[in-house]
Amino acid sequence: MLKGLYTAYTGMINEQHRMDVMTNNLANADTNAYKKEGATSQAFDTVLAYKIKDMSEPGNLPRNLSTSRAYDDELVDNPDRWTSRTGMNLGVKVGENYTDYSEGPMRVTDNTFDFALSGPGFFLVEYTNKADETSVKYTRDGNFTMNAQGYLVTQDGDYILDENRRRIRLDPNEKEIGTNTNGDIYQAGNLVATIGVVDFEDYDMLEHFGENLFQFVDSDEVKSAQAVYSRARTNTMLAQSALNAARARGEDGLEELEAAVEAAQRSEEAAQQALEEARTADDTAHRRLEQESETTATVLSGVLELANMSIVTEMVNMIAIQRQYESNQKVITTYDESLDIAVNQLGRL
Repeated sequence: MLKGLYTAYTGMINEQHRMDVMTNNLANADTNAYKKEGATSQAFDTVLAYKIKDMSEPGNLPRNLSTSRAYDDELVDNPDRWTSRTGMNLGVKVGENYTDYSEGPMRVTDNTFDFALSGPGFFLVEYTNKADETSVKYTRDGNFTMNAQGYLVTQDGDYILDENRRRIRLDPNEKEIGTNTNGDIYQAGNLVATIGVVDFEDYDMLEHFGENLFQFVDSDEVKSAQAVYSRARTNTMLAQSALNAARARGEDGLEELEAAVEAAQRSEEAAQQALEEARTADDTAHRRLEQESETTATVLSGVLELANMSIVTEMVNMIAIQRQYESNQKVITTYDESLDIAVNQLGRL
């Protein structure tokens, strides 16, 4: 009887997740070239159809539908060697978020430094973080401007790159600026630069970064090197803290602690170098993908791409989500009332 409570609970969690995604879309309704997100889910019958045919369990038998964990009595103290059996519940399985990369509507602004892409592709942006580290990001938002030095930048001050990944610098004293559909920028009749535009065969390699930018998903090698580097930094800080505390107490014979700090620092430097090498290999692979994927996008000047979402549609979907959430709440309330009757009334004499 209690299974219905869990089923309704999973439904509420799923609708809450969908609502979070929906409200984020509505918050970015006025963001240039914003790509709306969605959430996936799987119903019980859909998951069941796959589970009962899954022969991956030992013995060539269908997978157990319950969630359990089998282990050898001799391996109780070694949970890393346990065999996990992935089961399923009777509710809704929350899936993954996805991004809709379809092109949004265009708005004519007649602004010289407003650009839009008609077709698949992204502008190249040189992003600088708070640690003054630079990396290449991608965006569809062409709301650019020219800074005091003549560089073409985003509204956040990040540099726009040309087809050779160089910053685009214009003459701020030259007012006559011309462009064409290839992204070429002319001043005084001379070609100054070509706006860098790239495309990718598989958009699953991209993820939202923030500030309306996209970036490549880190490879497993980079994630592993990042984890090693984080642990090495923690070990260095712990060793240094222990040494500082011993010095503060006026202890003698600190050679062992000093040696531990030096060893931790060497490990951190080695981990940092390994992380940089992994990121360099990642960047090389990404640039190769950019070069192999030819874009057919047309660069439009004096035009901005708007968000690819309809506020009316999103509001209708939001109402539907609220109704479904309330339905699951009603199920839980009904089960609660039934349990109250079963426990407090049926047993009375």
